[in-house]
Amino acid sequence: MDEERRPAAEEKTFGLLGRAGQGLEITTRDDQYDFTAFLDAAKVARRSGGRVRLVDSGRFSAFELEWLAEAGADVFTSDEARSNGADLDLLAKACSRGDSAIAFFQRGALTENAAGDAYSWNFLRGIGRDGLDVHLSSRERERDLAELAETAYVCKKAGSRLVYYHHGPLAAGLESVARAGGWIHFPDEAFDDAGSENLLGDVIRAASAAGAGVVLHLERAHPVETLRDSLSAGAYLLFGTLPSDRGLPFGALERQARKRPLDRRAYYLYLDFLP
Repeated sequence: MDEERRPAAEEKTFGLLGRAGQGLEITTRDDQYDFTAFLDAAKVARRSGGRVRLVDSGRFSAFELEWLAEAGADVFTSDEARSNGADLDLLAKACSRGDSAIAFFQRGALTENAAGDAYSWNFLRGIGRDGLDVHLSSRERERDLAELAETAYVCKKAGSRLVYYHHGPLAAGLESVARAGGWIHFPDEAFDDAGSENLLGDVIRAASAAGAGVVLHLERAHPVETLRDSLSAGAYLLFGTLPSDRGLPFGALERQARKRPLDRRAYYLYLDFLP
């Protein structure tokens, strides 16, 4: 049985190395290949100008991930895979040596700020201070905007990033998060509240002034003037599945927005996905 599986596994590995040699950006989970295959692919991708983006589920040890990071693999981990702050610090240092990136997504709830408590806001600020980009979403649970603002400030000061995906009504505290250097993603609902344009504009301008940004994920049609104002204020517009007959002014705006590409550290894994 093992002999039957070996050719298929080798063929799969050769496919990975072939894509790495083409200079492609490869995103894959850690359970799809063995450690040696990932290590070889990271080295080949580095030479060819591509990237291996490894989604960490906890399969590899922290030591193995250090090797991969030093070889150039970007590491995307989360509270579901890693809870040891010391290990994450070592991984961040390995990424720095390997000129690779590391991002941590906090999916679960956060506790009070007990020292060393995983996961607390202090824990997130600690790993942000160590160089990890910290990502959170309010889709499933509300996030404290004051804590987010403080975390964004710590991350910015350390050269890392706080990236927040906001769902629900706009709130004044979002401007503080933006002013502290936090990157904020919004769905279409950001335009739904009465008076939301003014508040959203303030958040966009605050983020731009802090060297961060606001990303608007658009799946519905909105007035061209509203979107143009957001773009002029510094927002990044991501157009999803919108009506094909939306008109020439809208098409021109979309082309203008695409001239401002979003760098890969401003989102977790996939540009068009709003966690």
